[in-house]
Amino acid sequence: MIQKFTIKGIRKFNEQKVIERTMMLFKDHADNLHVIKRYVTPTDNEVESFTLMAECVSTQGVSVKLRIGETILVELPWLASEWDVRLCYAFLNAVMKVHRMARILDEKEKSVKLTDCDAEDQWNQRLKNMADILSKSERMALAGVNRDFYLEPSSYRKDVREANGASAAFQDFAFLQWIEPERKDVMEEKRHVTDDEEYSSIRVVDNTEDVFISACQYVGMMRKNTCKMVKFEDFCQLMDGVGEFRRMDAAQAFLDKMDEERWRGLFDKAVGIVRENFRKTFIMRWNTDISNYKLCEFEEAMDDFEVDGFYYDWSIWDHQKVHYGDKFYMVRTGDGRHGVVMRGTIIGTPYPDEDWSGKGRKVYYVRMSLSHMVHPEKSPLLLTTEELGKAMPGFNWEEGHSGMLLDDIAAMQLDELWQDYVERSLDGRTRKMMCKI
Repeated sequence: MIQKFTIKGIRKFNEQKVIERTMMLFKDHADNLHVIKRYVTPTDNEVESFTLMAECVSTQGVSVKLRIGETILVELPWLASEWDVRLCYAFLNAVMKVHRMARILDEKEKSVKLTDCDAEDQWNQRLKNMADILSKSERMALAGVNRDFYLEPSSYRKDVREANGASAAFQDFAFLQWIEPERKDVMEEKRHVTDDEEYSSIRVVDNTEDVFISACQYVGMMRKNTCKMVKFEDFCQLMDGVGEFRRMDAAQAFLDKMDEERWRGLFDKAVGIVRENFRKTFIMRWNTDISNYKLCEFEEAMDDFEVDGFYYDWSIWDHQKVHYGDKFYMVRTGDGRHGVVMRGTIIGTPYPDEDWSGKGRKVYYVRMSLSHMVHPEKSPLLLTTEELGKAMPGFNWEEGHSGMLLDDIAAMQLDELWQDYVERSLDGRTRKMMCKI
């Protein structure tokens, strides 16, 4: 039910002028709305692809694809808002004004009219699309420009005309897209929660920042390294009346950071499945004798890290045991000083790729976000492998694969050792050699 327009007859598309003219025409309808252009990764038969949207009022935006062969495909989604429709027609009219020889065709290869009446017809069709969804009384996930919207038809009054209910649904759809768009979205994890379930969808919150909880089966409430997995509906009931909690639609919610004592009380009150030592710790290795990663690259990354933060994709041996949110420590061995040079969080799922060593092995990698970097040669203090070996002799700190799981007891000992190291580092000049301490 997407409305597709094909533009032909353009030898060299003047994108800048078309976008400028689009904004001028769109402002005739809404002078106070800001137009956003978001680039999308093009497919094999596309030269460029982007989405146009109107800030605060778009639901699904307008898709523009510049194809090989000098044709342009414009798509108006089936649940585009009224302002998406107006933006689409502004863009099409702008193309005709900038490129006089252009032809705009519908899916039946017929020329398209671009009047206000035609735009109104397109909007009325989308109102009807939304009304049809409401009449089916089935919850549906609607893909938006920034977030999904989980529509619960029973939330809209049934004693009003369908068009009114559809308009209200569109308003809620748009509202969710643009309210606090920079708020962190809690990543989904797949875990085996109960014996009678396959892998379940879980989103873990730890009361450290304001977050957006997208659709999931369980919300994982964290205290220290203990997670209590609570079914989403039960979590909503638990949070009913809590000022920091706002349910945004049928399956999603905002949760703000609260006082730690209140969080502890809610954690204790919640009914769910408890997992101790929920976040695991992995030891990554950087052996400078064999690694293709050089110290000069580490130093360049450290410069970037101080300004913008940094992440790596690194090989991981125990790839079947790692989850999003697990911790890692990077240990440097080989030529030079040996010890912990990075610390951070796993922010991806493992994936196979080309063997970094060139030996043709099957190697898995995982993305890591860094919270700390320590220069192994310039830092006066380093948490060395000798110290690690004395504190935790059961683990080989000098040799082994990268990305090995540390047992829970050793992981707690390492965290304590690291915290002591940080405190020692902060009272001296070592601080200048470290980042994000």
